[in-house]
Amino acid sequence: MKSKRRLPSGGQLFFLGAVLLGLFLLWRFDQQRKQAEELAQAQGLVRVISATFARQNALKVGEVEGAFDVTSIDPGQIPLLRSAQKVKLPYSIDYSVDLSRMTADRYRWDKESNTLFVEAPDVTVGRPNIDEARRQTLATQGLFVTRGAADNLSRRAAAQANIAAAQEAARPVHIERARDNARKAIASMLETPLEVAGLGRVRVVVHMPQDKPREGERWDVSPSIAEVLARRR
Repeated sequence: MKSKRRLPSGGQLFFLGAVLLGLFLLWRFDQQRKQAEELAQAQGLVRVISATFARQNALKVGEVEGAFDVTSIDPGQIPLLRSAQKVKLPYSIDYSVDLSRMTADRYRWDKESNTLFVEAPDVTVGRPNIDEARRQTLATQGLFVTRGAADNLSRRAAAQANIAAAQEAARPVHIERARDNARKAIASMLETPLEVAGLGRVRVVVHMPQDKPREGERWDVSPSIAEVLARRR
């Protein structure tokens, strides 16, 4: 004889449905709890970061200074009035990072490793600062140097020094040193406030726009803090 298959009774189906509904509600509650924790943590991070960078818009991360020997020539109205002058002009140029651009979309938080990943803007090379007060005249040539010629020689010397200083500041060795200083400075500025805020010992990893992952290294790809805040609204 063939045995008859017993179908679940109404009570059994109700019990099974109740168990499944209970499991779903527990899962849903756990998801909501995690989302609430993630949102609270993102909001806390934004408060700490905003307070840390609120007092300054630009962070100085390097400086190049030195002096150039510059020779300028004034042709004069006639050859007899031609003059030349050699001067030493000190200069300095600052490198900085625009902290006003450090918005929430530049941060990613990895809760598992307690690591904050920061995408910092690139360093900005400042305008050359030619220190005219420390100008040294090394040599002057000319039968008679008029006031107009002296002013012209001074302007031409300053223009040459500006060009030379800008070229020096653009050298990759100086820019890379400034970028390295920026990575360290931004990380240092954030680590202590985050720890004081109750996040424990936080590791801050700062990347610049030109950086690429090293061999075997994987950067965090989780949503930015701005994305976390936006999808919870």
